[in-house]
Amino acid sequence: MGCLSQLTVLLILSLALYYGLYLFQRGPIPERPLVIAQRGGAALAPENTLAAFRRAIELDVDMLEMDVQRSADGVLVVIHDTTVDRTTDGRGRVGELTLAELRRLNAGNGEPIPTLDEVLALAVQHGVPVMPEARSPQLYPGLGAEIALALARAGLVEGSVLQSFDPGTLEEVRAIAPAQPLCMLYGLGQVRVPPEQPGQAQAICPMAEMVLLNPWIIREAHRRGQQVYVWFGAVEHPWILRLLTEFGADGLIVDDPRVLQEVLAGR
Repeated sequence: MGCLSQLTVLLILSLALYYGLYLFQRGPIPERPLVIAQRGGAALAPENTLAAFRRAIELDVDMLEMDVQRSADGVLVVIHDTTVDRTTDGRGRVGELTLAELRRLNAGNGEPIPTLDEVLALAVQHGVPVMPEARSPQLYPGLGAEIALALARAGLVEGSVLQSFDPGTLEEVRAIAPAQPLCMLYGLGQVRVPPEQPGQAQAICPMAEMVLLNPWIIREAHRRGQQVYVWFGAVEHPWILRLLTEFGADGLIVDDPRVLQEVLAGR
């Protein structure tokens, strides 16, 4: 056997031992993780549009995930990037365009950029909880609090989760909306999660690639009584989805809910 083959076998055995040890120690896991449509299911329709959210609802997902920013005239809108360049036929920064200017843009297949209220009305109509992210809150003072108030007006506090990468945003929301469930987002390079969460967040949302490096993120969070929702920075391969469900994730935030649903059906 050549050196390369020996190294491959050694790597496979090491990974099997590493993950096997975790699975032996993981403790109780959810009977079925939540299927959460990222940006409404970006693989199925133009991301963060009403068409995407409607398609996700048709697939009977458990939650709708979305990104929220604020227009120049103070309206909460659903869009991921701080500029409209990638996802629409326009150019410019979201926060420097009025709602009327944003609405004239094509966000894909003729779909406009929706307001948060429009998406929440759709969620209420179909009884689906939501997971809005306060996106780039440093550009929009008070954004988290505004989202929390919108959720309260829509009657969507219970079952929905407000998330952010920014600790100060979660602290701000906790102060004005103590009943609002919160989730702290963690990204690339964050292979460990501190035990205390800003705003006493009930959930964490680490990046899938970091959980693969350190699955004990899930076990430790569960021991603290926190929920764990996992988001993806790269490929949502069925094997990875299955592995994360076996690790004990409470929910997976995916671009293609159909693939996750097929994985869960085969458990």
